[in-house]
Amino acid sequence: MTSLYEQMISRQKDIFTSQQQEKIRNTNITVLGCGGLGGTVIEQLVRAGFENLTIIDQDVFDYTNMNRQIRSNLDTINKSKVETTKYESLKINPDLNIRTIDTTITEDNVSDILKGSDILIDAVDNVYTRVIISRECTRQKITFIHSAVEKTQGQLTVFTADTPSYEELFRLKSKDKELTDDVVGYLKNLSSEKPQVLGTTPSIFAALEVTEALKYVSGDENLLLAPKVLMWDIYDYTSFRVIEF
Repeated sequence: MTSLYEQMISRQKDIFTSQQQEKIRNTNITVLGCGGLGGTVIEQLVRAGFENLTIIDQDVFDYTNMNRQIRSNLDTINKSKVETTKYESLKINPDLNIRTIDTTITEDNVSDILKGSDILIDAVDNVYTRVIISRECTRQKITFIHSAVEKTQGQLTVFTADTPSYEELFRLKSKDKELTDDVVGYLKNLSSEKPQVLGTTPSIFAALEVTEALKYVSGDENLLLAPKVLMWDIYDYTSFRVIEF
């Protein structure tokens, strides 16, 4: 009898070899954020066959999430984002090994939280948190897949041990500095307001993040590695471009 997993991934069996699919299945992947980007990222990871996930978010759903966060609806308002996402993900694949962490990432806890991860997918909405996780990914040699969205625009790139770091690529003044109060204030000021976002924008860039994860795990040579960055305003198809910072 064909297993649930084999049936679930049967429509992609000509895209990946059995060895590649097994690697996808066994890769330890962490998603920071279960909102606009993260909700779709997690959904697509599960459907692609990843079975070892850690998902992190300290928030609960509210009405303002409903234009873009796929797990938000009238039944999930005021409910934990990580627990709701886990519950729904297990409906797709009940054999998932999915760890939920309902907390805020800090300098003090990031090392333990990311320990053992092969890939970290960025689904947060502030620069300060990205700096914390980027530095830890560099220390632990974790592949860091980054995206950020605002209104109808988004960007995407992949950081590894062999690429420039997040701070280096985007020329942040915090590079090589301790996260003192002044530096933290500078970073938080870079994303001090919640951005306006069209719901389709994070859905598209979340799918692109998952695609980069699949390419990385399967050994595809066309990985979008920093300093290359994909930038796109989805309201202007001619704006789709890959630039080198």
